Amino acid sequence: MKIDIEDFIFEVKDEISCYEEYGKKQADKWEEGFRNWLGNNKIKKKNIKKEGEKVFYTIDDESEIFDIADEYISSIEEDNEENYWKDFQ
Repeated sequence: MKIDIEDFIFEVKDEISCYEEYGKKQADKWEEGFRNWLGNNKIKKKNIKKEGEKVFYTIDDESEIFDIADEYISSIEEDNEENYWKDFQ
């Protein structure tokens, strides 16, 4: 399933914002990290697809959006955000 990259960012941020103790500030931090990851040409991005000018993130189903947000929150709680982005796909 392909999801427009901006919709993907919105959905993940929305999930992160649901965690009361983290909220919008942490969601914005995730977006900043994601955009840095996306712009890093040294990283092979298996889930990013381009069709003309459009960019998509591919997922198996919508539950992956929750999983991405949950893994990010876990990395924050474990003080391991650097590895989250290193392993992100």
